[in-house]
Amino acid sequence: MTGAKGFTLMEILIVTLLFALASTILAQTFVSFNKLQRRIESASSLAQDMRFATEMFVREARNKSINYAAYAPGEAASSTVLHLLTTGGTEDISVQSGAVCADPSGANCLALSVNGGAWNPVTSAHVNVRRFNVYIRPTDSPFTPVSGSYSSNLQPVVTMLLDMQYLGANASDTVSLITQTSVASRLYQR
Repeated sequence: MTGAKGFTLMEILIVTLLFALASTILAQTFVSFNKLQRRIESASSLAQDMRFATEMFVREARNKSINYAAYAPGEAASSTVLHLLTTGGTEDISVQSGAVCADPSGANCLALSVNGGAWNPVTSAHVNVRRFNVYIRPTDSPFTPVSGSYSSNLQPVVTMLLDMQYLGANASDTVSLITQTSVASRLYQR
């Protein structure tokens, strides 16, 4: 048959190969974009928790006094708990784990306790607090006179180091952030 219209077997195979190659490239691009989207969502969620925890810490440390009596001598220099005095009692900020966090992933959370009561989580689920350190200067209260004079004329400054990690469903979704900030109390008692 001369003049028959249609495609040869070779033409069909080439077109099929090109279509399969284009489909594979598009599928890989789609999968990569989905992974990137999940990672961006994880980073966004972690950044939001980090901002919230940092703002809460700054607000609490700035507007309350350091509870120097809650620290052993020299412990205020570096601690994992921030002890504060409020007008109604005490307030503590610390890393907690287990039932306090109510996180199915078993993550450690940053928590707040008022007047020695129950710990309330500050960070959300799937956010693991890997490190929370508090550094206080001066290490002794500058507001309590010792032998008729004050041990320091420095305004108390609290520095916080916070290392948090978002625990995603996949290992590739895990994101970490570290922040450090210093806060001077607005309360000067002399």
